Amino acid sequence: MMEFTLNLLPNQKGILFADQIMSAFMRLYNLPYNRELCFVLHELIINAVEAMKLAEKSKTEKIQIHVEKEMEEIQMTVIDTAGGIPQESWKAILLYNNIESTFSERGRGLFFVKNMVDQIWFDNLSETRFLVGVSKKLGCS
Repeated sequence: MMEFTLNLLPNQKGILFADQIMSAFMRLYNLPYNRELCFVLHELIINAVEAMKLAEKSKTEKIQIHVEKEMEEIQMTVIDTAGGIPQESWKAILLYNNIESTFSERGRGLFFVKNMVDQIWFDNLSETRFLVGVSKKLGCS
């Protein structure tokens, strides 16, 4: 098993640091889907950073990122303290309706993530802590 955990301030430097660590992790262990999985983690972190800014917690709270590769699967989780997404909205946020959408940059990230991984899940860990997790089978050991 190979894994790492990061606790980052939700800002540009934190995003860049996580991007660099994930890229190095993928290269070091010669894992497949390098670009795709780096993109997936980046999008999950961006969502957490934006949520933390909206909740006005971006100066005091941290985002926790955990990446674990075990056997032929990689799992990534991102936890923020922005309050989360109501459970009744979980399915709807994974749908991206191109017809109804504007050409804004918002609202597409989780749709793309969902289509690049084997599984995506959400969990309200507490009143303020929200987890987004993904897993992908790698086909390597």
